[in-house]
Amino acid sequence: MVQVREPSYAKGMARREEMLEAAIRAIAGSGFRRLSLREIARESGVESAHLVYYFGSRDGLLQAVIERWDADTQVARAAEADPDRPLDFLVEHVRLNLYVPGLVHLLHSFAAEAIAPSHEAHAFFRRRYALAAKVVSESIAAEQAAGLIPRDLDPAAEAQRLTAVSDGVQLQALLDERVDAVALLAGAVEALRSLSDDPAVRLGDESVPLLTSLRKGLAAPV
Repeated sequence: MVQVREPSYAKGMARREEMLEAAIRAIAGSGFRRLSLREIARESGVESAHLVYYFGSRDGLLQAVIERWDADTQVARAAEADPDRPLDFLVEHVRLNLYVPGLVHLLHSFAAEAIAPSHEAHAFFRRRYALAAKVVSESIAAEQAAGLIPRDLDPAAEAQRLTAVSDGVQLQALLDERVDAVALLAGAVEALRSLSDDPAVRLGDESVPLLTSLRKGLAAPV
């Protein structure tokens, strides 16, 4: 019987996935302090040379971490967001980010590093924020159609404001744990819902079990 070997490409992708998951858990659990590639490798339990081979550089690895984080969030959003009240999911997303402050710190720190047009992740973050604004704009439009938000508001403009509030309150919460990022964002959402008879925002874990599992899983000890 001829033994069929798994293609080296498939093995390589599996190995890359293992290292990416390890890096995500290391950053989520230990925090992000402008970690070097060597430090991330040590926290992840792998050799730094392996990270370089699969991700090219520290920035390449950090971008992959954020891309995975975003992808997991979008999978959860597609499965769990209420089509008539999708802004509830935005509030839930921020609340569950409190379980992984290291990843939130990474996002803000890396985005700040990439402001310079010459930075290799500059285009990535421009696309990322454009997509985030589009998703929030579509959520506002959906709530307008459901009669929860006034139709005369510009979804794109309100999305930019709401995204700024979301980023800002999360950054403030990193600096001062007394800041209630969830309440502040929920208040901004409620300010838009002037037509709703029952504007309460759902804040229970049971409303988004997939995202809850992802965030709490990352918060577990490495």
